[in-house]
Amino acid sequence: MTQIAAPHRFIQLYDFRFRIWPIVLAALLMHGILTGGREIARWLYKSGPAAWDGHVSIFLLLAIAFQALFGLAGIAVAKRLVPEMDAHLRWPPERTYVGLALVTGLAMGLIMLIADYWPALLSQTPPTTQYSTTPLDSGGFLLGMLTTGLAEETIFRGLLVGLLVVLVPGRLRIGAVDLPVAAYIVALLFALAHWQSFVVDPLHQALAQQTYAFVWGLTYVWLMERSRSLLVPIVAHGMGNFTEVAIVIMLAAAWA
Repeated sequence: MTQIAAPHRFIQLYDFRFRIWPIVLAALLMHGILTGGREIARWLYKSGPAAWDGHVSIFLLLAIAFQALFGLAGIAVAKRLVPEMDAHLRWPPERTYVGLALVTGLAMGLIMLIADYWPALLSQTPPTTQYSTTPLDSGGFLLGMLTTGLAEETIFRGLLVGLLVVLVPGRLRIGAVDLPVAAYIVALLFALAHWQSFVVDPLHQALAQQTYAFVWGLTYVWLMERSRSLLVPIVAHGMGNFTEVAIVIMLAAAWA
């Protein structure tokens, strides 16, 4: 007797167990770590030597350093409380996928550049940006962009996804993309973490940032699962931010 396999559904949710309190906990952890690291960096920046005055890139680098440290501390505590959690703090055990991370990050940077600055690109006018074109601050901002993933991937993918994979189990497959439900929850939190763009940026740019932040959040988890390491999303994240900001700084100088 011939058996006909049941067709696969395009969207499938399986092994899912919904809990609200871990999601609330993740949101609170996100807010506490991002805000705590930023405020300590702000205090140090304002209390620092007079030579720091006006060099906002120093504040950026301090904020990244403290947020990364707090993220690592959060992982250490979470691992004690939830031993089965995997934060992927390891070198890729097989292929490094660094090449894939660099190409992915480059594509992300170009997409963000077009989404954020398409009016300026079309008119060939200097992009409106807070990034300085002076060599010192430009270098500081670019270093900050390269290292952003050390903080944000440690917090969002290492800590929050690592926790929620255990506390809110389940996977969601959409077409060929099969990711933990935790990836979608944290991608949403990652997008919401950029809410201030609605205050300081044009509406088209704020909406674009919300959209690609969510998509990138899923992409970073896909890279993390594929490589079984947090290194790959860190590299992709840094490469994406570096690409966009480097081009913006160059265009601002060239079209000034």
